[in-house]
Amino acid sequence: MEKPAPLKGKFSIFSSRAAGRPIRCLVGDDVATYGLSKAEFMEKVQQSNEACQRGDFEAAVHLYSEALRADPQNCILYSNRSAALLKMGQHQVALEDAEKACELNPKWPKNDVSSRRR
Repeated sequence: MEKPAPLKGKFSIFSSRAAGRPIRCLVGDDVATYGLSKAEFMEKVQQSNEACQRGDFEAAVHLYSEALRADPQNCILYSNRSAALLKMGQHQVALEDAEKACELNPKWPKNDVSSRRR
């Protein structure tokens, strides 16, 4: 089995072990094109992850949305925002974000529902 290309870090709001670890983001060199420097983008993502861990899902959704304006092709941000929206009870919007994450990266492990039991 071929190993995926290394990424900048890893994060999941579903794991308490993720606290304090690097954030997994697929950040292109064009982030500055959208009005944020790479450092500002990473700070937004860090803040959104921290908001999720605090249970402040409204703030997390807002921050993930800001980060997505800078990197609209980032499936991980859509997935994380979907999880936060789900926690807020916004099921339809959460589903739309989850579908967008799948569309952007169909091979991402969290998208593989064939291996999950129902």
